[in-house]
Amino acid sequence: MGWSFFKRSSGMVLGVKLKTSIENFLNEIADDKRVSRTTLSDLLSAIILRLTRVGFLLVLTAVLPSILLIFQTYYLAKQTTYIKNQSALFEQQNNRLDQQTYLQEAERRGSVIVLLDNVIKDVNDELDRNSSNKISNATTGRLIALSKMLKPYRYLQNDSLTKRIVSPERGYLLLSLVESDLSPRLSLSSVNGSLLERLDFSYAELPKASIITEDLLNIDLSHADLNNSILSGTDFKNANFSEATLENAKLNLANFEYANFSMANLRRTNFSKATVSKANFRQADLRDSRFNVRRLKDAVFTNARVSKTFFQDLEKQLDKTEYNWITTKYKIVEVDDDNFQLLEK
Repeated sequence: MGWSFFKRSSGMVLGVKLKTSIENFLNEIADDKRVSRTTLSDLLSAIILRLTRVGFLLVLTAVLPSILLIFQTYYLAKQTTYIKNQSALFEQQNNRLDQQTYLQEAERRGSVIVLLDNVIKDVNDELDRNSSNKISNATTGRLIALSKMLKPYRYLQNDSLTKRIVSPERGYLLLSLVESDLSPRLSLSSVNGSLLERLDFSYAELPKASIITEDLLNIDLSHADLNNSILSGTDFKNANFSEATLENAKLNLANFEYANFSMANLRRTNFSKATVSKANFRQADLRDSRFNVRRLKDAVFTNARVSKTFFQDLEKQLDKTEYNWITTKYKIVEVDDDNFQLLEK
């Protein structure tokens, strides 16, 4: 029984042809004491064929996992692409939802313009009736509350939301007061002091605005957008421009004594013949600005960002006294590549 099982199993392992060739080979040796060329040839060809088949199976067994891994990697990469596309669609959907939310806010703010016009008209009428240039506490309260209610927001511009939050309505309020010749009267009109300094114009959007020869003392224009504006000859004494943007603005002949420009963007801003004594330019961006000012002394420039040639440019713009003051008090330090700052000596 054991021999019979071995014979059957040997046929499965060796193959029928190889088994037959071996039996013929052994039979001829046993019977004839010699092996014919045909029998030997059959045996060798059967061995070679068997080895070739085993080698092919081994190669196939080794390569198959690699092939499966390649297919798996391909489909995983494809799945990742689909997930990225889906994530992009979700992000786009979220952006659209944000845009819709801000658009609703902008629409609600737009309806306030009518109320704003009515309040300005009431202020104008009341000042015309009152020779003392003072308005009542009720009208003062309405105007202050309105300026604070016009909160900044982002809105849709060229199919995308604005990068900065701004308040176009506050900008509209300021321009309305200026164009109605109310700004100098508001500086004296409140029974509790200057009404203008109690109004909130922070984050006001006023790009390319033209405010010339006005009295805007103590005004709060922090975070405001005043890019490309013309503010010539205006009195901004003690005004707050912290973190405002005034790129390419023309501020010539204006008064900025004690004004706060800390962390403001003043790139390519023109201060020609302005007064900036005791103003605060701490951490402001002053690259390519013109400072051929009337008076510079006692202004604060600590950590202000400047161009590498800032002192060379000032030498051509300032008189000798002002130039000696700033070069004696400050030095230009390169913080990193193309980042130069003014530090106190």
